[in-house]
Amino acid sequence: MLAKKSGRWHQLTARFKLSMLVLFVLCIGALSYILLPKPELRYYQSYSSAVYDRNGQLLRLSLAQDQRYRLYTALEDISPLLQEATVLYEDQGFYEHSGVDYPALIRAFWQTYVLRERRIGASTIVMQVARLRWQIESNSITGKAEQIFRALQLARHYSKEELLEAYLNFAPYGGNIEGIGAASLIYFNKSASQLSLPEAITLALIPQNPNKRNPSKPSGQQALSEAKKILFARWQEAHPEEASNILDMPLRVRSSKDLPFEAPHYVDWVMQKKSTAQKSRSQSTLVTSLNLPLQHLVEKQLEAYINQKKVLGFSNASALVLNTKTMQIEAMIGSADFSDVNIQGQVNGTLAKRSPGSTLKPFIYALAIDAGLIHPLTLLKDLPKRYSAFTPENFGKGFVGPISAAEALIRSRNVPAVELQSRLNQQQESKASQSTANSNVFTLYQMLQAANVSQLRSEDFYGLALALGGVELSMLELVSLYAAISNEGIYKSIDLGGVSVNWVSGPKSEKRLFSAESAYLIRQMLSQNTRPDNQIPSYTMANARSELDAIAWKTGTSWAFRDAWAIGIAGDYVVAVWIGNFNGEGNNAFIGRTAAGPLLFGIVDALRAIQPISKQSEMKAHLPIRLPAHLNLKHVKICKPTGDLYEVGCPEPALSAFIPGVSPISSSNIYRKVLVDKVTGLLRCDRDYTKGTEEFVAFWPKSFLELYANAGIVLEPPPSYMPGCDMNFHKQVNASIDIYSPQEDLSYIVNSTLSDAAEIPLQANADGAASRLYWFANKELIGVQELMSKDRSNIITWNARPGNYEVLVIDDLGNSASKQLTVLAGK
Repeated sequence: MLAKKSGRWHQLTARFKLSMLVLFVLCIGALSYILLPKPELRYYQSYSSAVYDRNGQLLRLSLAQDQRYRLYTALEDISPLLQEATVLYEDQGFYEHSGVDYPALIRAFWQTYVLRERRIGASTIVMQVARLRWQIESNSITGKAEQIFRALQLARHYSKEELLEAYLNFAPYGGNIEGIGAASLIYFNKSASQLSLPEAITLALIPQNPNKRNPSKPSGQQALSEAKKILFARWQEAHPEEASNILDMPLRVRSSKDLPFEAPHYVDWVMQKKSTAQKSRSQSTLVTSLNLPLQHLVEKQLEAYINQKKVLGFSNASALVLNTKTMQIEAMIGSADFSDVNIQGQVNGTLAKRSPGSTLKPFIYALAIDAGLIHPLTLLKDLPKRYSAFTPENFGKGFVGPISAAEALIRSRNVPAVELQSRLNQQQESKASQSTANSNVFTLYQMLQAANVSQLRSEDFYGLALALGGVELSMLELVSLYAAISNEGIYKSIDLGGVSVNWVSGPKSEKRLFSAESAYLIRQMLSQNTRPDNQIPSYTMANARSELDAIAWKTGTSWAFRDAWAIGIAGDYVVAVWIGNFNGEGNNAFIGRTAAGPLLFGIVDALRAIQPISKQSEMKAHLPIRLPAHLNLKHVKICKPTGDLYEVGCPEPALSAFIPGVSPISSSNIYRKVLVDKVTGLLRCDRDYTKGTEEFVAFWPKSFLELYANAGIVLEPPPSYMPGCDMNFHKQVNASIDIYSPQEDLSYIVNSTLSDAAEIPLQANADGAASRLYWFANKELIGVQELMSKDRSNIITWNARPGNYEVLVIDDLGNSASKQLTVLAGK
């Protein structure tokens, strides 16, 4: 009797509890529906980043901040098969109830707490979203009440589609994988929108028991097998047309250990850019510009080359491939081995600041062309010269004397480059040459500023050493500069695949660094550079197939052999390589041409093998060529030994492009037709052709004879005139004389505390046939200068007291020149 009363009391108590629970739920539901705000369902937690190459190949799936794989995926990007399978298995009344299935909840309560039978679940998809969103422990009555409360809150503010989307992104899919986006990518290597029916059924089953049904484990596959039959039976009820044996198809399931780890330096860099620009906790699905097949190709080339050169102490290298039309990086290798701690492999060498060696020289020549200082065949001086405390030397320590601008650039001569940089600086400072030069022309330092080179110190800090690698640049900055040559002088910021590298600072930028004409000429000059493995210009290799073979390239070697560079423009690509050590240790083998050059051409040749690298419309590198019609360029016949306009008698004519109105083009009158006596070999003054033979003779100015002599090159001076020649005849050969010192635009001041006169050097460029100069000041002889023979020159000075003077010089052929100057008294 007591037992019956006790059982009845127990049932009454249970019913009372149930009634109170229902009343509580109704009251809380009403309050939540009215008062609670809309909860956040996406940005309350961190997410992974999925980084893809340009063709949709996954490069890396990163972990979220809590070390879980989690990719938020919009419902429209999730397969309808997966959506339907999930609803069929988890909550068949999902679209009918209001977030809580009250009949199912009452049945579960009755069976669990009244009948004390096996616990059954009654959680709807919305209730599961609430549990996962607020991490609710729903095994207790209070936990279940909170779950119901939150479910009602969610149901008030969100549609069923939004709540299904949230569930599919919150649900656990085994291990540290959350959400259908990460699960489909990890297990089946595809996006959630591409899932097949067997894959969708498999994934729909996992969230109910993610540890037991993990498909990447053998035990998980067995657990899933029975559950698949139950769910597929439901599926066939809704879709009787579905083949009954579809689940018999084997599924290839991967695990998180199988995720790719491609282009690690590049992906790290892109993700760092993304995290800097986006402060929210949202994940990014980043489709980058990287070309994975090209990345693999460059990696293989670099790995094979380093292994080949290990005997020379090579252990590390970096490489970069940039498409100059899109300004997108298609391959980036930061080190020879990302995982090798011995070479600091995780350092990204393409971003590291290092001395660029001579790789900046093309830009000095480009600026000098725009400034009207040179054209490609202008004769420059490669001779010892001191600039205050700086005396540049060439790599091989020697000097070659006169050299054309194109050859000086190709051979990377230091002195001509420093001289041009000095003249650019002087032009910018004085503004005296604006009538012959573009006032918008940069100095090299100003150009680097315009190209957004970071961490620049003051211009005075670098001085003229800037031309020789005195500034530090990254490979990324270097390829941006070389891309300006390909893009007709316009600097463009690098694009990561739709987003500028200047992610934080604003939109992509474009700036003109030099003219399109100058860019074209520099590219043609660099295209004449020979490959490192032979002496054939790069464009003639592979049987000179076409303009595709033109590679405009330059090398660089830093001080103490710490860095070896090679960078080239091949079609629409800029390819750069670096050989060195991240710790700065030098190696005598780290020479740009021989260390980095072969790797550059190995990459370019391999690149040609897999894809075209240039448009057919581009011009061939070899001369003569048809100049682009849209450029202000003309061809002119040049006398190569002089670098000036061709004249009759020149032994080596050449065709050169120049910029009309800008390039310095003039006649030199070096080669002259004269009558040489058949007996003595002297020059005759008469016209007696029976005793003489007409010949073209080079009348080099004395300054050029000295230039050659200082370089160890002895030029034969022209023959002397026969005794008794009339001086007036000498003038008929168009000889000239130019006074170098004194200069009219300088002020000469006498320091009265030290002397009563200013010591002024007397220098003039006389005709090659002259042997003596006579100097006069106000018609008074002040000195006689014996001109150099074959190897020496006699320089004289004049002690000038304060006053106004006309300085006159006359050579022994009767040619003369004069200048006005003032000498001032001072302290």
